[in-house]
Amino acid sequence: MLNGFFSPPTLAAGSPPLLNSELNPQTQTMDLAIDSFLDSIPANYYAIRTPAALKKQLDDAKTTLVDVREVKEYQAGHIPGAINIPLRTLSHNLAQIPPDRKVIVYCSTGYRSAMAVMALNLLGYENVVGFPSSFMGWQAAGEMTVKT
Repeated sequence: MLNGFFSPPTLAAGSPPLLNSELNPQTQTMDLAIDSFLDSIPANYYAIRTPAALKKQLDDAKTTLVDVREVKEYQAGHIPGAINIPLRTLSHNLAQIPPDRKVIVYCSTGYRSAMAVMALNLLGYENVVGFPSSFMGWQAAGEMTVKT
């Protein structure tokens, strides 16, 4: 059982994947939910691709930069101007994420920021993009970081 929803079908070695019509109703429901989730991925998901593009976007005072790494990671060094909302606390800190301004999220390598973009998108935020270069890319480009 996966998260209490369904038991994924097991396939014999060399068997083709099951068609949706061959799945049990619970699995079909989960399959539809996953399809809906994947369809909701915004077309401009990774609109901020380079440190230079991020710097240009941060010149706009109406942009909010969110570091979704853990507090200790943020304290060890972060991109100037970023606020820290660890990914696991994101839904409890929505008041810090403006719905009417561009929001850019980043983490260490891009994995957590991808989850944050999708989570916020599912919560109705259409103004959120990721910075896939993330903190490692920012540092590799020789950009300034700050510690707190």
